Amino acid sequence: MVLQILFFATIFALLCILAKQAREQRFTVIALAILIATLPLNESLRIWGMTIMTALVVVAFIFNKSRQFTWNPIFYAIAGIYFLSFVGLLHTGDFSLANKRIDVAIPIILFPFLFSLVQLSKKNVLLLLRFFLWMVIVLCVYGLLSYASAVSDFSWKTALLDGKRYAHLFTVGPIAWHPSALSIVLLMALPVSFYLRYHDGKQITLVEMLLATLLPILVSLMVGARITVAVIPVLLGLAYLFYCKFRPSLKWGLVATVLVVLGITFSLLPTEIKKRYTDQIRIDQRNTAISAIKEKPVLGWGTWQQRYLIACEERAQSLGIERIFPFQHFHNQYLDSMVQFGIVGIGTLLWLIFWAFWMAIRKKHFLLLSFMMMYVIIFYFDNVLYSINWVQAFMFWFCFLVANWKYLVETAPKQDIF
Repeated sequence: MVLQILFFATIFALLCILAKQAREQRFTVIALAILIATLPLNESLRIWGMTIMTALVVVAFIFNKSRQFTWNPIFYAIAGIYFLSFVGLLHTGDFSLANKRIDVAIPIILFPFLFSLVQLSKKNVLLLLRFFLWMVIVLCVYGLLSYASAVSDFSWKTALLDGKRYAHLFTVGPIAWHPSALSIVLLMALPVSFYLRYHDGKQITLVEMLLATLLPILVSLMVGARITVAVIPVLLGLAYLFYCKFRPSLKWGLVATVLVVLGITFSLLPTEIKKRYTDQIRIDQRNTAISAIKEKPVLGWGTWQQRYLIACEERAQSLGIERIFPFQHFHNQYLDSMVQFGIVGIGTLLWLIFWAFWMAIRKKHFLLLSFMMMYVIIFYFDNVLYSINWVQAFMFWFCFLVANWKYLVETAPKQDIF
């Protein structure tokens, strides 16, 4: 209880500091900061954060004399994905799932609208990014202290080798979230910290960058989030290629050394860790999804029909699946899109991904590129766009990075590392 009080008191103090620094657009900055602060927390707190943000942004827009509504074309692609969800309900005739679709669709509709009202200055964009880093640092410290105080025989070796066993100790109280979804929110701090340190005039200190980089990696491994093994090397690799200004003679030698060390490390991983990354359940889900796609490849089965396909005993027997688990989806965004909406669904999703990558590469937008690289990997491991646990964080960062791209792609002068 004491830790929770200190946790919320620290967040409130960070919000006060931010409010003092944001002399202009204060209402809007605080609104977005409240949402950032609640993204890693439990569902009820995230809903409150989204509600408060909406009210403050609308009020700030109404009283802004120079208000201007702007609409980015990419938002249409996002809306198209959720339009398919409602069309899919008509396709199946199962309207009992309408409320679930509406809950998930609210961020997809609301966030693009709100960011069309927001016209942030570059200073405030950087302030919000720094606030996010400190939110991540505070959350990681809180989680580690809660973890250590709850496990009487706490040891780093046990925590890292069998993190999934203790994942519930991190996801308690205000955090109370899916371990993988929590880890992805935290790991977004990696590209943000490199950006603020190396791209835009050293907005953070080296200590801040190291804390915002190492703590999320440590926590993600301790809670047993399997996707972090694939995501972390990609994010660090992109950060290195874009922002670590090493001498050319050392660059490729360092890259080769890192690759060799990683190869040796993963080849010698203990059996306990290897078991965490081999999952027969996911293999069975993939086989079920592929069989369903083959039957209805064009239009799919309709919105949220995955749960019926997974629970079908006849299908399981024909595929040689011994045990059926009561999952709601296939833990794969690509397969889920094809199962529900066929070629149309996967085509819409791939178009969105292609457009975002094209914009990131064309504009040299490091943060958007890192974000999309991260989620292209995550889409393989989980159903992001149709889950309330994931969609709020995805939509916030996507809209934030797209809406403020003109402040985040400027070429900075070459600087030393330290």
